[in-house]
Amino acid sequence: MLKTRISLFVGALLTSINLSAQTPVTHQGLDADFYEADGNTVVLLLHGTLAHNRMEIISTISRLVSEDYGVPVLAPNLSYNLPGREGMLDCGITHTHKHFDALNEIGTWIAYLEDQGFENIIVSAHSRGGGQMSAYLADNPSDKIRGAVLIAPAVFDAEYATKGYQERYGVPLEGLMEQAKQLDGDSIMEVPGFVYCQQAKVSAASFIDYYTPDTRRDTPTNLTQVSNIPVVVVAGSEDDVVERLPEKLEATAGIGDNVSLEMIDGADHFFRDLYADDVAVIIADMVESL
Repeated sequence: MLKTRISLFVGALLTSINLSAQTPVTHQGLDADFYEADGNTVVLLLHGTLAHNRMEIISTISRLVSEDYGVPVLAPNLSYNLPGREGMLDCGITHTHKHFDALNEIGTWIAYLEDQGFENIIVSAHSRGGGQMSAYLADNPSDKIRGAVLIAPAVFDAEYATKGYQERYGVPLEGLMEQAKQLDGDSIMEVPGFVYCQQAKVSAASFIDYYTPDTRRDTPTNLTQVSNIPVVVVAGSEDDVVERLPEKLEATAGIGDNVSLEMIDGADHFFRDLYADDVAVIIADMVESL
């Protein structure tokens, strides 16, 4: 097993410089990378908060799944209202994007894959993307989706989020929310912090969208509405970003037997190095089980 893991990891490093492994795709003003392989089953793999589809965790898993396990992968790049963007989202922009914009973009890419003739779609997503994907799955998605692998997906607690904003940015969230609600949605606010960005410029509508308490931000809650497909939630034992994920899954009533938790010992939030291979194996196993 150790030899196999080492060879897969070396293979991933070698293919990381092989740009021909991925083909940029543009569809309805949105961008993605397609990793080609044979078959009528495809994986859609989504990145996390303000990130991008060529970050290490996404590109590594995409190459492992497509090249070592023979399953094509589509890795979308959420637009954040900036079509054609590259790399991590620049905190210096004026933010007009919204958390739930991702659901429409996921739906657009699912329809694209259906139009390409894929009969089976496995969806996978990391971090906040996992939370957004769980919200999409809870809202009557395409019947071509056969399963989901959510990688360290987001959890949400309103009290925890409010306290966290105060601790991180030094001002109460409630006052900023009241200010935002008194403004026209397109009005631009200068706030101490927005998501991960300090001293940010953001539209009032976007600020309200990201910080209004909404149970659809919580993966375990969303999964109570997903019963028709297998779902594997992947967690890392050393993850300090969504460290409450396993206990929230356990404590959320109504989650069905179709949902399982895979704990990867030693992995942090980004599943670096050999831990990315563990995630790829889980995705490949789900494809194999179809």
